[in-house]
Amino acid sequence: MATMKDIAKKANVALSTVSAVINQSAYVSPELTKRIKQVIEELNYKPNAVARSLKKKSTNTIGIIVTDILNPYYPAMIKGMDDIAIHNNFNVILCNTSNEHTRFLTYLELMVEKQVDGLLLANVSNSEDLKEVEKTGLKYVLVNRKPPSYDKNFVGINNPLTSELAVNHLAEQGYKRIAYFAGDPEVSTARERKAGYFIGMSQNGLEADPALIFDGDYSSESGYANVKKMLNKVKQLPEAICAASDLVAFGVIKGLKDSGIRVPEDIAVMGNDNNSFSENFIVPLSTVDHPTYEMGRLSTEFLLEMINEKNETRSRQITLIPSLVIRESCYTKKA
Repeated sequence: MATMKDIAKKANVALSTVSAVINQSAYVSPELTKRIKQVIEELNYKPNAVARSLKKKSTNTIGIIVTDILNPYYPAMIKGMDDIAIHNNFNVILCNTSNEHTRFLTYLELMVEKQVDGLLLANVSNSEDLKEVEKTGLKYVLVNRKPPSYDKNFVGINNPLTSELAVNHLAEQGYKRIAYFAGDPEVSTARERKAGYFIGMSQNGLEADPALIFDGDYSSESGYANVKKMLNKVKQLPEAICAASDLVAFGVIKGLKDSGIRVPEDIAVMGNDNNSFSENFIVPLSTVDHPTYEMGRLSTEFLLEMINEKNETRSRQITLIPSLVIRESCYTKKA
């Protein structure tokens, strides 16, 4: 394996000149730079990343931790993160917690060991997890989820507005008895979307029936199970169901279909997040679009600003605006 000494010898220059070209640490004439780079290519020289990171006190690496890589919500977000990182000559380490707290702690330890320059965290919803993050001393940006009253480094969406938009659309189409299938109340986004449902119902002069509100999680299994609970529990079915996520809505539609209930003819369904499968589901899903690629892009730009500012921490929150996407799972209700 070639070394910097080999390059210096073949190019007939001082070792310090080779170092200046490789590390871009001092001026070297264009002619000499070209000659050294030609020798580097001829010898197939690969710089020692560890040695360079120690010298620069930076690894040009950021860590990304998400809660569930199988959730279609995350791929576009991660692509946005990766695109900006690569464009700025940063590498990424991607970790998936699978909703397991012990995995999260293990990955935090890994990030410290790998000496990453910063963290993008799409899984932190409570103060206890945030304390673990802050113990690392690493710069970080929370993405999509955050603990209550958190007011620092965050990029996400206006979650209450997502449910308001969904309820407003259903109300405008003539639906009055609207159920809500929520996510996990321990997750910040689920709490915010549920709050938005109540706001939307109130704004439209509609009564939220407690018997038609079901907690769960962001999975199709949760939506399916809650349909079965609803059918066993409720005497008067809703006219429409507003789901906390598209995955929940998929389970709702399947559960209704398996029970002989048509969507949207018998019950309309609204999703939330517009994931990549929604347009081509068995009933194309009306939903609320989240600009997840932008979320990933902006959060990475934010983190890189913090890294480049060295010891200065920027406290800022960026909130993106959702938008309606209307498909076939709800229609204009006849009086």
